[in-house]
Amino acid sequence: MWFMVRSIQIAIGFLTVFRTHLEPYPDMTEVGRSAWAFPLVGALIGGILVGVDAMLAPRMPPVLASVLVVSTWIVLTGALHLDGWTDCWDALPTAVSPERRFEIMKDSRLGTFGAVALITILAVKASAVAGPGISLTELFLAPVIGRGTMVLAARGSRHRGDGMAALFLNGVDGEALRWTFILGVIPAILAGWSGVFGAAAAYGGAVWFRRFAESRLPCVNGDVLGGMCECSEAVFLIVASVTW
Repeated sequence: MWFMVRSIQIAIGFLTVFRTHLEPYPDMTEVGRSAWAFPLVGALIGGILVGVDAMLAPRMPPVLASVLVVSTWIVLTGALHLDGWTDCWDALPTAVSPERRFEIMKDSRLGTFGAVALITILAVKASAVAGPGISLTELFLAPVIGRGTMVLAARGSRHRGDGMAALFLNGVDGEALRWTFILGVIPAILAGWSGVFGAAAAYGGAVWFRRFAESRLPCVNGDVLGGMCECSEAVFLIVASVTW
């Protein structure tokens, strides 16, 4: 029980702006072992988003309400994965060496590709949330599915050295993957076939993004993992928006 509580605290502290006081402070390998709790943090985020949407949607235009919901999403996560998404798109499309792409990803300045990618994904999310096709259940599930499929799709990815991503991925063991699937993918059935198709597509999107990154980098880093999460969430929302 103590291990479970600590893992949840680690996941909350790592994935959100909510601070948890842990002794001893976890290293990235322990964060990897706690990855099974990432979907639970997604559920925390999703629950808050549902509450914000339920409060705002009846009182203001749908587009404005959706922009505020997505803004809340960004604030809750500290733009953690968005930062990785933009860094990846600044670096991956460029015609330079893999090592130079790593240098670009470490640059805090936002380039043209990154800016376009940022605008695009925020527009996709806000448009999806504003649309009539998204239910509160699907809005709740989006951050759950995003974090679950990110962990699952990262399995077997190339990583090296003692960087944050390498240590994290070394810590993600079979037990963490099993519980990530149970907590991060199976709940998609709450949204019916739309949720099941959305979860499958989200996993496919995360795998595609990882392989795209691996084709241009010698290994996966933390920015790529963040980009996988953002891609997965966006794909899930797109599928959920489709009228079946």
